[in-house]
Amino acid sequence: MDERRVRPRRLRHGRRLTDGTVVITSHDDDGRIIHAIRYDESMEDVLEELEGEAAEAAYGSRGSEEIDSPAEPGADELG
Repeated sequence: MDERRVRPRRLRHGRRLTDGTVVITSHDDDGRIIHAIRYDESMEDVLEELEGEAAEAAYGSRGSEEIDSPAEPGADELG
C-alpha cells in the first residue's frame, strides 16, 4: 500500500482577461484565492505566478468574471 500523503486537489477556475491572457486561480475553503497563474493568449507560456496574499491582492477582490489585466509596473508614472 502507498503510504505517501496526498494533498487534496482544489478546484481551479479560469477566466480570460481583457488583454486576452488567461488566469487560473485556486481557492481555499473560505473562498480566498491562494494561487494564481496567468498565461499568454495561447496558454503555452506562464507570464505570472502568485501565491497567498499576492494572489488574493491581484485577483481576489474582483466581482466580475472578466477583469482588467494587472497594470504593468510603472504604468501610472509619466515619463
